[in-house]
Amino acid sequence: MRYLLLLITFYSLSFSSITKSVILYYQFKNYEKACKEGIKIVDKSNEAILSLIGAACAKSDQIDSLAKIAVKLSSKREFRENRSYFLTLLLQKSLILQFLKDDTNIENLKFPKTDHIISLIFSKITKNEYKTVSKNPKTISIKNADKTYRITFSKTEPSTIIIKEYFQDTVMKTHRIK
Repeated sequence: MRYLLLLITFYSLSFSSITKSVILYYQFKNYEKACKEGIKIVDKSNEAILSLIGAACAKSDQIDSLAKIAVKLSSKREFRENRSYFLTLLLQKSLILQFLKDDTNIENLKFPKTDHIISLIFSKITKNEYKTVSKNPKTISIKNADKTYRITFSKTEPSTIIIKEYFQDTVMKTHRIK
């Protein structure tokens, strides 16, 4: 019995330590690390921590991780809103991948707009505001204000959407939407 109590206490302390780490990683804008560590504790976290983990995953382009989190958010309005946001990103990612790999027509689909890059790309594709750069693998180019985006996918499975942001001819940022 004493051994069991000691084990439970150790487990509780290590769990709370991971939660604190996730919060600190998020506060210091290390979103990839917050997401990676947060996924380890998804099954044991409350909805506020789950929302923070989900936000970190979205900011670090780890979109597939949002599936585990979204299904657990439902008790309050703000958590249901986060759930909708996460599921919107998941569906938009999936449809963009189908568009790129399978030539699926996604024109005229309407989804809520978000501040994530995937929503901007999705919106431009559905409005047919892109140019095809190559067909194998399919690569498209999208102009938006002073930036140009080049979108394709990795050939390795599971496929990753690769979005390169250009300012003039210089790559400013590369997103790997997993």
